[in-house]
Amino acid sequence: MLDNSFNFPMRNSPQMLSTPANGQPRARKKVFIKPGFSQLDWMRLTTSGEDLRGVQELRALTAEEVAQHNKRNDCWMIICGKVYNVTRYLEFHPGGRSQLMRAAGKDGTKLFFETHAWVNFESMLKECLVGFLS
Repeated sequence: MLDNSFNFPMRNSPQMLSTPANGQPRARKKVFIKPGFSQLDWMRLTTSGEDLRGVQELRALTAEEVAQHNKRNDCWMIICGKVYNVTRYLEFHPGGRSQLMRAAGKDGTKLFFETHAWVNFESMLKECLVGFLS
């Protein structure tokens, strides 16, 4: 017999909007994405050969060095000990620039996993990797 009680997404799955302590779902803020800045456009850019790192070679970086890159025209962040130059990605982020800027020049690991743990950031940002936190 077929079980019709299955619901998608499953309760407590990453696809569900996270709920605060009051149990009410959080409202999602929709952000208009300009033409040419979809996730597919980002994938095209990352495979175009354009330099998205902005550095000659990968190296060990201190948190103090990363903290200097906290502006919209120079934005680095740390996720899981890896440092990414997300400056070019700001316009492509589905949640808008302001969401990424919350971790500009800082360790954004906790924020990233609270928001969208199911996203493969290593694949999506591999061409933006500038180094590793020392």
